[in-house]
Amino acid sequence: MQKSLAKNSIYNIIYTVANILFPFVTSIYVSRILLPVGVGKVASAQNIASYFVTLAALGLPSYGVREFAKVRDNKAERDKLFTELLLLNIISTTLAVVGFFVLVFINAGFNGEWALYGACGLAIFFNYLNIDWMYKGLEEYGYITGRSLAIKGISLLALFLFVKTRQDYVAYALISSLATGGNYVFNVIHARKFVKIQLSGIKLIKHLKPVLLIACIIFLSSIYNKIDVTMLNMMATDESVGYYSYAQKTVNMVLTMANAVTAALLPRLSYYYENDREGFYRLLDKGFQILCLMTLPLAVGMALVAEQTVQFLYGEAFAPAALTIQLMCPLILIKGFGDLFCYQLVYSTKSEKIILPAAASASIINVITNAALIPTLLQNGAVVASVISEFVTNAIQFIYMKKKVKFNVNWKSLITGIFSTAVMSICVLGLMLLELPNTIGLIVEVGCGALVYIAINLMMKNALMFEMIQKFKTKLLHKA
Repeated sequence: MQKSLAKNSIYNIIYTVANILFPFVTSIYVSRILLPVGVGKVASAQNIASYFVTLAALGLPSYGVREFAKVRDNKAERDKLFTELLLLNIISTTLAVVGFFVLVFINAGFNGEWALYGACGLAIFFNYLNIDWMYKGLEEYGYITGRSLAIKGISLLALFLFVKTRQDYVAYALISSLATGGNYVFNVIHARKFVKIQLSGIKLIKHLKPVLLIACIIFLSSIYNKIDVTMLNMMATDESVGYYSYAQKTVNMVLTMANAVTAALLPRLSYYYENDREGFYRLLDKGFQILCLMTLPLAVGMALVAEQTVQFLYGEAFAPAALTIQLMCPLILIKGFGDLFCYQLVYSTKSEKIILPAAASASIINVITNAALIPTLLQNGAVVASVISEFVTNAIQFIYMKKKVKFNVNWKSLITGIFSTAVMSICVLGLMLLELPNTIGLIVEVGCGALVYIAINLMMKNALMFEMIQKFKTKLLHKA
């Protein structure tokens, strides 16, 4: 049965907002309790476990959604596919669980932190129950959103109850893993409504090639995102890992806001590429305008108020993370534009073959750059390596896609975005000279900066800004 696109969009907005607010709230609390050392210990253990979670998933989160969407109206085929993918998941998860605990045993619990690595390893074990791909393939976004909100609420309560001193870092790691597992347990209980195990006539082999290809792409792509923390853990201190992890979390929250609109363009880009090339280029241009409007002020603004943001969110103990955030801000631009002009274009035009060499090149560069910079620059060296590798992977994909998709840059939108951001920056820097108390200063600078940015865009007759205001007015009048 076809789901309501409008309802799914609302559910996705709620889901996205929750995914921004939850880490925001938990970070404020946890940073003041565990301090950089505790945060760094947990981040290091979770980082190691995340490699095995990726291996356990075996590309099924992407492959499963696509394949389940094809058979969602055929009950017999649905049951058969579910059983086949579930068995593959059981095999891959078993290998990942064994691999993780062998690694921990060989490394003597990574400095004796057996309980910590055991708590983080539970996230791999819970992958046995990971059938999220089925719900996404069936477009059960209402259930996904409701389940996620319930688990987030329970885990937040558990955090306040059980994480009270800097020695409670294992409890924090355990709550994080149980939150993941809680989602999956609900999934399995609820699954009986949609599928049942069907062991007759199943064929696992036919899924191996596409699943392994997707798994390789995902694993290589994730390496240059994970390797920074891994190498920091090996070459620096727990404090450095803590600073890096929270800087990354902060920038990712901003990036989520920047990509909130363009992230949903992939299905329509795919359709237009096959059926309406003019519509395809119009949508691509609209995406470019949105990115110019959103990413430029967010990247520059975040860099300007990084010190105040760190003090407000995480406290004085995380002060060194401010420079780390500032160095990481270019990723808002690189990943923002890269998501549209690389990731979404690659998949909508069926050009996935370029991802593997791009990700492999970026991973190699990241490892080499990390090895060279971390010994002297610590977490800031890891950031520089991350920015360089992210630029490389997106540049390779962009150069390849430019030959396939002829896109003309909307210079008016770009110049308007740059000029408006420059004026906004002057305003914010001027307000900083007043030396207001940290929280008040942050609110005033962000508020005034946003108003100035909007005003300059309106003065320069930014069509997209006028369109957004008009839609907002229409909705208000409709509600009235």
